[in-house]
Amino acid sequence: MTGTRNRMADATGRIRDTSTEGSRLLAVDDPETPSRDDETSSSGGWDAFKDFEHLAWWRRPSVFWLLGPFVIFTLAFGGVIVPKINFCSPRCPPRILDLVCKQYFADQQIRNPDVVFNPVLQGSDNPQCKIPEVQRNVTTFLLVMNLVTGILSAVVAPRIGHLSDRYGRTRLMAVASVGGVLNEAITVLAARFPEVVNYRWLILGSVFDGMTGSFTAGNIMCQSYTSDCTPPSKRAVSMGYMYACLFSGLAFGPLLAGYFVQWTGSLLSIFYVVLGCHIVFILVVWLVIPESLSKRKQLIAREKWDKEQEMRPRGSSWYTTIRNANPFEPLKILWPTGPGTSPALRRNLVALAADDTIILGASMSAGAVIIIYSQSTFGWGNLESSKFVSALSMVRVFILMGVFPIINYFGRIRPAAKRRRESGVAAVDKNTGADNLDIWVLRVALMSDVAGSIGYILARNDAVFVGSGMITALGGLGSATSQAMISKHVPPERVGQLLGAIGMMHALARVLGPLLFNGLYAATVGFYPQAIFVLLACVFGVGLVASFLVRPHVVWEDKEEEEEEREPLNPGRDLFDASTDHLPIDEDQPESPILTASQVFLTTPHSFALVNLKPLIPGHVLVCPHSPHRRLTDLTPAETADLFTTVQLIQRLLARVYFPSPEPEAGSFSVAVQDGADAGQTVPHVHIHVVPRTPGDMGTPDAVYVKMASEDGNVGGALWDRERPRPAGGLRRVDDEDRKPRSNEEMVDEAERYKSILREMGVE
Repeated sequence: MTGTRNRMADATGRIRDTSTEGSRLLAVDDPETPSRDDETSSSGGWDAFKDFEHLAWWRRPSVFWLLGPFVIFTLAFGGVIVPKINFCSPRCPPRILDLVCKQYFADQQIRNPDVVFNPVLQGSDNPQCKIPEVQRNVTTFLLVMNLVTGILSAVVAPRIGHLSDRYGRTRLMAVASVGGVLNEAITVLAARFPEVVNYRWLILGSVFDGMTGSFTAGNIMCQSYTSDCTPPSKRAVSMGYMYACLFSGLAFGPLLAGYFVQWTGSLLSIFYVVLGCHIVFILVVWLVIPESLSKRKQLIAREKWDKEQEMRPRGSSWYTTIRNANPFEPLKILWPTGPGTSPALRRNLVALAADDTIILGASMSAGAVIIIYSQSTFGWGNLESSKFVSALSMVRVFILMGVFPIINYFGRIRPAAKRRRESGVAAVDKNTGADNLDIWVLRVALMSDVAGSIGYILARNDAVFVGSGMITALGGLGSATSQAMISKHVPPERVGQLLGAIGMMHALARVLGPLLFNGLYAATVGFYPQAIFVLLACVFGVGLVASFLVRPHVVWEDKEEEEEEREPLNPGRDLFDASTDHLPIDEDQPESPILTASQVFLTTPHSFALVNLKPLIPGHVLVCPHSPHRRLTDLTPAETADLFTTVQLIQRLLARVYFPSPEPEAGSFSVAVQDGADAGQTVPHVHIHVVPRTPGDMGTPDAVYVKMASEDGNVGGALWDRERPRPAGGLRRVDDEDRKPRSNEEMVDEAERYKSILREMGVE
């Protein structure tokens, strides 16, 4: 396992560990070569798989289980985009245009029985269908279908996401595809029997699709599954794989659909294939793919949900009913309040949600208009447009599957390995918010979108237009990075709820985006058709500005989980530790007040180090646990391991300052714990003295222990004490008024010097 401990203050002012972005799950001989099992083991720094480590490999969840089925899912989604609209060649399957046109002329025949109309042939050019009346009916019908699917999925998707936190991902992932099966079944019936099944029944298919969340719910379920299976340091790359599958489906789905129809000669064949893809996806997800949330985590999430429901006010008034029925209630997860939250957390979540919605919504909404613009301006046909769309998608796939892992390796894994070698400390891989690499990848992606949009505005030939499109393809990093960043801000049991809220925003963007972009293009096409690209650049510009509001290492602290981890090794302290009952301590104080003091120069997840008020010799520092434990046996296993690991790091630090050479072997250390009043403990808080020793520094080597047992070894004076017991086993008592403590400036200077050396060691 490689990595290091990065430390900085989080949004609540607490100094926290932010090391996990470069850590590995397993220790390997080569610190830069990941283990093949690093995503399915809890023996390293990430404990998400501790509930699955006893299972066989084929029963452990992994993102790689999902890639194959997700490709099938996206191919089905992409394969029917072209057949259902007019963006295809005459050999494409039955189109809505044909169905609407056929119904229009059938109605006209009833109204005007003496007029002879040319028959509408499915899949043919049908020039009679290009009249404004038919085009208006087609546009209106497509708008209704999109509105029905979008609005219903906006309501359903966040609820499916929230349910998945309590009942698992795979079953609800399968449910999200059931609507697609029913939708395609109705499409087949309408195309196969147009005289019996009116094309308006396709709206019922949209209802079924929206009622199960549509593609939006399936996508957020896949992202939630990926978040469960992937440590934070690799989550963006894994989500990049998922988006690469999405872009592959959008690139190859229409192409494969066209060739398949040509090969079979059946206009309905592609819809049968898509129907089969949905069924295969449901069966594989339901029966084959291992569930990513263990029963234990599901039960914990249900218990928390029940507690939240009990705390909600109950009433039967109309106001309460309306408030509880608020369709936008799922979005409140983007503005969390209560324990563990902070203003910075809320700002980050809102900014990232806006960025993710802008990236996906603008890309999907503007895509069709960009094709229409290119065909009108540069005279492109179906072939050129198809090549352009496929090229953009393939560049995105290459960036997500080829370039992004390299960026992650050189920007996160290798530096973390170097810091681990230099510091000798391995970090715990857990959610600590987005890191600087995440933030800058998102910003670069948005910058590329802005630059590409400006290129579209200025392009006056197709070569520049295509080049601008390739620049925007770099923005494919944005969606994967933004969703990975969002998932790092919340506890695991809230990932589905959060991504469900993001899915709601995606669904709304799919409804409102086309109205905005299509409406603008229709209004300006006669005098300034590039206006849509001005709007696109402005929208991405807003997203870029929002990305600069995101701060690194901000996270929603799960206080309940922390309390569960604080079970002491010695629960019977009152029986076996009576000698320390006279030591004053505030049991209601969860953490030491010294955490924000300027004398603190290092923190870890469970410990912190500070300079001493009156050091016995230069370099005498203290390492303490965050929680105010009286005795060493009161610490949890995690606190104990972290405390002594931090002591080792402090030894390496002090060696660089006080020894002839920077190795700990160049000198000696006195490391001592006064565990109880009779051992000389004078403050009610476990602390470890770390003193660098050089020849002749205190007369005799053991003199330091005599002084520690007296008031000379007191820890920080008034920072903790309210009353001080008389120390035992040492020299005479030296009261506070007789002491000569250092000034705050002296201690701050020493702390800053240690911080500077820690940065040189790769520990920030």
